[in-house]
Amino acid sequence: MATLRKDLFAPEVYEDMGNAEFKKKIVMAQAANQDDTLVGMPGETVVFERWETLSEIEDIDEEDVLEVESMTQSASSATIKEAGKAVGWSDRAKLVGKGNLQDQLIQQYGELTARKVDSDLMSAALLRVPEGRYYADGRPATPTNPLSFNAGETTGFSYNPIVDAAQLVGDDFETDEWAGLFINSLDRATAMKDTQFQQANQGDGYNGLITRGRIGDVNGLAVVVSDRVPVGKSLLLKKNALSVKWKQRPWVEQDRDILARKTVVAIHLHYATKRVNDNGVIEINWNTAK
Repeated sequence: MATLRKDLFAPEVYEDMGNAEFKKKIVMAQAANQDDTLVGMPGETVVFERWETLSEIEDIDEEDVLEVESMTQSASSATIKEAGKAVGWSDRAKLVGKGNLQDQLIQQYGELTARKVDSDLMSAALLRVPEGRYYADGRPATPTNPLSFNAGETTGFSYNPIVDAAQLVGDDFETDEWAGLFINSLDRATAMKDTQFQQANQGDGYNGLITRGRIGDVNGLAVVVSDRVPVGKSLLLKKNALSVKWKQRPWVEQDRDILARKTVVAIHLHYATKRVNDNGVIEINWNTAK
């Protein structure tokens, strides 16, 4: 009897549906810039460039000659990493098991890859590198750190420390430019009981950006729940302050051992994550002395 397509697990089905599940499950990555320019390019290290800000415009007199200022760039680097997982089963397990194995595998692959990328983005958001930023014009390298605010004796979500933390960026805090406030699930109940909290309508998005994890708003910002946020911290995150550069998006391959009557499906991905705007990440430390 001939083997039909319906009898086989199609890797392209896993890949397409797995990527769809990945996009549905990501939380941190919703707010990050995602770049595919590394696809097909050689190398294991990626450079994240950024433009330096020009100095302020000055008053001049009639006969003054303007000084020419150069546009310069700074950069930081990250190592491309590979992550993956393989799942195998016997023909017998597939035949006697209950439920749709393919659908379950696609769902779990999507969720696991989303958690992995979100975790790496969170690590990048909080990473402190003493000489992490170097300059095209040869200036000495400088530290790269997120902004940090200690909330004092406040043990969890509270309106006043959030407002105070936003003050770290001065007049650069335009709420429509910020992705939101990311909190750990342990702070969800406290957040929803806060008198300044506004609960989101079910299924409602935020500025067309945040769709998963959002429970409401505070101070004009989306409040987003993710357990990738460390316990005892919250994160104010500007749009595109974090970046993911993809060498290869989640990719699925299948192997079949006909003698052992076993099937293995593996997923792997290659990417690098980086904080590209230090002033776009504000780490709030609850229950920490000011």
